[in-house]
Amino acid sequence: MNDVTERVARLRSYLAADPRNTQLACDLIDAQLSASDYKGADATIVALPLEAQGATGIRFRSARCALILGRYGEAADTLRALIADGHTSVALWHDLAYSQLCLRQTVEAAQTLADAEARFGVDAELAIVAARVGLMDGDFARAHAALDRALALAPQHATALGLRALTLLDSGEADAAMQIAEACLALHPDQHEALLVAGTVSLWRQDLVSAGRYYQSALARHPNSGRALSGYGQLLMLRNDLPAAIEQLEHAVVAMPDHIGTWHALAWAQLLEGHVDAAETSYRQAYALDDNFADSHGGLALVDALKGRTREAEQSVKRALRLNAQCVTALYAKTLLLSDSGQAEEADKLLSGLIGKMNLPATMSIRDFANNLRSRFNAGSSASGTATR
Repeated sequence: MNDVTERVARLRSYLAADPRNTQLACDLIDAQLSASDYKGADATIVALPLEAQGATGIRFRSARCALILGRYGEAADTLRALIADGHTSVALWHDLAYSQLCLRQTVEAAQTLADAEARFGVDAELAIVAARVGLMDGDFARAHAALDRALALAPQHATALGLRALTLLDSGEADAAMQIAEACLALHPDQHEALLVAGTVSLWRQDLVSAGRYYQSALARHPNSGRALSGYGQLLMLRNDLPAAIEQLEHAVVAMPDHIGTWHALAWAQLLEGHVDAAETSYRQAYALDDNFADSHGGLALVDALKGRTREAEQSVKRALRLNAQCVTALYAKTLLLSDSGQAEEADKLLSGLIGKMNLPATMSIRDFANNLRSRFNAGSSASGTATR
């Protein structure tokens, strides 16, 4: 039993003997939070007598547990009520702004942060939340400016350094992002955003060993990190571990239901595994989020071509190629349509031009993919009694 576990056990026994002692309760909850036992801390609060649950310190910790466990609306409501009751602490405004950020209420979060800075002055933790707001809004200049303020106050702040790397990555500066991420990880090996950046850039560079190590480290501490799940799922696709890739990507779309690229990655994995119906569902989810993505139209064209819906496939190919003349899924669907119409030479010529452009496992050629996709779809259709092409 380590020191933290012993402290939690000791405080729990004290609180059992004196359940209305809110200071003891706060100490126990803080110990559980420091041990990353968030559900345990939440359960401690729920088990307290109602009068103890109404204490200021308990209400604040209840909001923090709700925030950590994803109950963002509940957290925001509790924090607003504490502020309305006249309680003044920079932590209240910080957590409220973070709750609003998680609810994607960036205008409200920015206003909360402005109010907090007017009241408390420049604060590194507030500036870090402001950087997250800028990043969510795609305002990279605002994010960098907020990080400048944070790092001026705390030059080696782990989260500020990680967010600097992530902001550089999302603004298209991959090499600079990797440099900052590596410097951050040398100081703070578990920093989440730095691990995301290092994993993503390693994946782009086809350094799958390093990418896997970074993503696994991120997921060990943040198992619901959508970006880590998505990246690791794509890595598993490249390793041709398709069942594991699908599992990771299905988890990722739950964590990030609005991320179109992850729906596309999931659909690819499902196609590679021969799950054409599931892939169609994933492409339709992506299409419902935004109908201006070429890969959504191209993916639906590919599904339609596999299912013999030639007219629909042709229409989707045209829409996809209008949006992006190099859309790989649409071009691949076109090869299937050409092949089905007896234009094998034209299909082979187009297919050969796609080699190296498709996100396929390193062990699978595009020709293997074509054959696998056809044979798996036809086998599945035969097993279910559906006519095949």
